[in-house]
Amino acid sequence: MKLIPNLLSLTRIALSVMMLLIPAASGLFLIIYLFCGLTDIADGYIARHYHAETNFGAKLDSLADFIFWGITIYILLFRTNFEFNLFLISICIIIAAIRLMNFIITRYKFKQWAMMHTFGNKLTGLALFLIYPLWIYFNLIPYFVIIIPLLSALEEGIILLIAKSYDVNKKSICGSKRTLT
Repeated sequence: MKLIPNLLSLTRIALSVMMLLIPAASGLFLIIYLFCGLTDIADGYIARHYHAETNFGAKLDSLADFIFWGITIYILLFRTNFEFNLFLISICIIIAAIRLMNFIITRYKFKQWAMMHTFGNKLTGLALFLIYPLWIYFNLIPYFVIIIPLLSALEEGIILLIAKSYDVNKKSICGSKRTLT
């Protein structure tokens, strides 16, 4: 049972790479995109529900998320007619800088590379996941969505700065501590 969440994360990586080969506004692309989202939800749920959480699995999930979002952003920027304005670009740069600092803090303070699985980061994942279909299929730019990633990046940074030990599954600044077995 411990292999299933990891297989789902590996599937997300493979499907993410496959998205590079498919036209960005096609039905097949949307199906693969949605399936990537489902694997992200399913791997975490299965790991927690069946007590199949591992440090390796948490890192693999973070890697799969990073690859998926990196490819999605690349496709959004370079293979669609997504239009950025100065405000949106500025906020994205700020969020990216905070996320980069969080990775650096995690690496130097806790000797690892990972993103925490906070409620804010999960909500960010959902919000970002909705941006692509809202833009491509409904021509909507949900500006309100950028606040969620900004707040969750700041929260993760604060958690990292005040934490004495790293807990990838810390839910929020106020949340109780959970450790992996």
